[in-house]
Amino acid sequence: MRYEYINEPTVELRTEQPYVAIPIQVTLKDWAQTTVLLPEIYDWLNKKDIEPSGEPFYRYWCIGSEEAEFSLEVGVPIERMVAGDERVIASFIPGGSYAIAVHQGHPDQLEISLKQLEEWTKKEELDIDKRWEADDEIWNGRFEYYLTDPELEPDLHKWQIEIAFLLMQDDAA
Repeated sequence: MRYEYINEPTVELRTEQPYVAIPIQVTLKDWAQTTVLLPEIYDWLNKKDIEPSGEPFYRYWCIGSEEAEFSLEVGVPIERMVAGDERVIASFIPGGSYAIAVHQGHPDQLEISLKQLEEWTKKEELDIDKRWEADDEIWNGRFEYYLTDPELEPDLHKWQIEIAFLLMQDDAA
């Protein structure tokens, strides 16, 4: 299969990783509200003298649209668990096997890469770790890691974003 914006997907075993994040519910129309959260998180980390230990990410719990809200967290990995506060939560990225691909290009094209990774998991007979609660599809581990620092590379067409879907435990690497 030829992929338009991603490399050949793989399965990777990852260990549990603590993080801090700000949860948000937002539609695509109001997506700009998510992009202002990262500087706030980094400022929070600086004030508490906590070093990030990885790339910033978006963790999606429920996928939305132009009209329906996404439920997600904008986060940063850290070395060890800390206490959150009224705005910033502390949690962990689950350990386990992940379907991984790196999107190369403008974030506006990310949806194509996400669909291709999901199709790849079906072709490989891998089950993504998600469930249904009433009409809501809940993802237990759907991440986008922003590998490109926008201050170093302002051209969005040159960005790299790692996509990671947690797989059901019986699909171990």
